[in-house]
Amino acid sequence: MSRPAARQAERARNREGTRRRVGLREPPGAAFYLFCAFLISYFTHLTARVPLLGALHFDLLLAVFTGLAIALAPSRSHVQRRGKLDPAARNLWILLGYIVVTVPFVEWPGSVLHNLEGYAKSVCFFFFVIATVDSVSKLKTLLIVYTGTQLWRVFEPLFMHVKSGYWGSYTSLGNWEYMDRLAGSPYDIINPNGLAFVVIMTLPLVHLILRPNSPTRRMLFAVVAALMCYALVLSASRSGFLGLIFLGVLLIWRTKHRVAFLAGGLLVFVVALSLMSDLQRERYVSIFSHSAKGGQTAEARITGVMGDFRVSLRRPFFGHGLGTSREANANFRGEDLPSHNLYTEVAEELGYIGLVLLLALIWSFLRACWEAQRLVSAAASDNEQLQFLHDVATALVVVVAVDLFFSFASFGFSEPYWYFFGGLSVATARLAVRLSPESAQKLQVTGRRGRLRSQQGKRRALGVGPVRGLRRIPARLK
Repeated sequence: MSRPAARQAERARNREGTRRRVGLREPPGAAFYLFCAFLISYFTHLTARVPLLGALHFDLLLAVFTGLAIALAPSRSHVQRRGKLDPAARNLWILLGYIVVTVPFVEWPGSVLHNLEGYAKSVCFFFFVIATVDSVSKLKTLLIVYTGTQLWRVFEPLFMHVKSGYWGSYTSLGNWEYMDRLAGSPYDIINPNGLAFVVIMTLPLVHLILRPNSPTRRMLFAVVAALMCYALVLSASRSGFLGLIFLGVLLIWRTKHRVAFLAGGLLVFVVALSLMSDLQRERYVSIFSHSAKGGQTAEARITGVMGDFRVSLRRPFFGHGLGTSREANANFRGEDLPSHNLYTEVAEELGYIGLVLLLALIWSFLRACWEAQRLVSAAASDNEQLQFLHDVATALVVVVAVDLFFSFASFGFSEPYWYFFGGLSVATARLAVRLSPESAQKLQVTGRRGRLRSQQGKRRALGVGPVRGLRRIPARLK
């Protein structure tokens, strides 16, 4: 065998070994396209628009068919047996096991059993993503489909507002004065805060897909972003407004041209304030001034979170049960509302042990994204697919960071977006390992050497002998 052929055979063996380590499967295209159809139907609410589809439980049928297509996919049993479980998947299974095992110890076990169905639907998004996305092209297609559905959720009510004056919701400003707020379309289920959340979570994905690296693309992105921000202003969501500012600050901090972007951001902010109505400006001023119109409701949010914290201390270990935040507040705080804070919501429902498990799960999502970024950087390649994976990982880090910030003013533990983005992070890391197995092997050996050296230093400090195994690493991998 010639030397080039031998090298090619060795690379093939390395790729196969990497695939076995990460446990990648080869699902058929049917499962992936069924999942895409499920995303479109679920987020655009086709069953509400077409009564026949609602009567047929179309979303449920698509989810069942997607699961069956995944289960019946031809797979290599020895790969599955030897495949290593991803840290994110392991943490999710631990959280699921914790929820099930602690059912007898919560305040309302019956409510937990009733709420498990809805939570299971959200968790399915994670497993559907990691089971169907096995190539960069599928990852790109899935991102386009998801982003398209979210843009539809924003632009449909915005178009209805421009065309016919649709608002969808209102809020009290005190003294019997009310203000209209833009919410989701009549077929959607999101309130004004939910609409603002969709805006700030979708903007990084729009930037990822459009890739504004030319004048035409920059103009298109500017138009789309301006329309989305206009919808956010019409929603009069204070938490969404703060989330948009946080997103802007985060992006300015990550760019190399901070001064120019900061100046542009301040200019856009001033122009936006000048175009707002008096009530809209009062609404956003009430974030910092309780004397402004609507300031009482902003203050109520803060006192509400403190009340939720006190309720969570009733059962600090195992909580009141999955999905019982509203039930707990109604019984022990006199407010028939769920906690408008993800962290107190989880503390009320799962206890502080469950909150730690959830934060560990989210941290594993971020670690998967950082792993993908390290692999691509270590590869030092101009491969377009690797660069796209690096961009996806970067966008997901921004999305998760914004979500964590927005969660201080919003619930969402049982919502599907956490698990969808978590699945995307795992799929991105897997694909990065698959496309750059040499980088993955080098990073794995480097990490092992670092751990062994750290252990050796500790043992020397304690007067103990050297760590075994440090010298057994092949010289070519040093």
